[in-house]
Amino acid sequence: MNYLTKNLLQFSAALIICGLSSSHALAQDASEQTRKPVRVVIPDKRVDAAQPATIDTEKFELGAYVGMLSVADFNTNLVTGFSLTYHITRDWLAQVQMGQSTVSRATFEDIADANFLADGEYDFTYTTLSGGYRIAHGRSFLSTKGKYDSAIYLLAGVGNIEFAGNSAASGLLGLSYRVVPTDWMTINLDFKNHLFEREFLDTTSQTMNNELNIGVNVLF
Repeated sequence: MNYLTKNLLQFSAALIICGLSSSHALAQDASEQTRKPVRVVIPDKRVDAAQPATIDTEKFELGAYVGMLSVADFNTNLVTGFSLTYHITRDWLAQVQMGQSTVSRATFEDIADANFLADGEYDFTYTTLSGGYRIAHGRSFLSTKGKYDSAIYLLAGVGNIEFAGNSAASGLLGLSYRVVPTDWMTINLDFKNHLFEREFLDTTSQTMNNELNIGVNVLF
């Protein structure tokens, strides 16, 4: 055996030994990997349905409101008041309201530069008893992340108004938009028309006095 042949045999033997060692190592790694448990994580795809706040067991609302009152032949001024509401059923409600506004001088008074009423007669006060019927119901989206139970009520009632030296029976017609942001509070936006017969400057006339207000109420 010559020198070249001997070297080739030695080199071939070395390659075979290295190949066997690598195969053994790979086999061990594969065996270890197969022995390790594989954990599969399955995400929870359930989406909880949103539950908007509603009026459930509560029957009464006690609240306060602020808005603007436009008095016939006079100006538009701030009005404030309190309300007590009783929910007879889901569709019907009864409501008592007491409101007050101090009316500013009319345009004709400014032109004449004279007051046609005594100081106390510029106070417009009313007490009303009205009923409401729910004509629409649904959800209001007041933000990008929330929806709230809401309803629109048609209002009608009677009351008493004191203004310009008069104390007279009155009628009321209106609409109330009501939202329930939580299970203990409601917010209302009301438009009302107070109708009553008023005697002023020796003239008796049927007047319409429009009111727009927003209120916050506590449920109990």
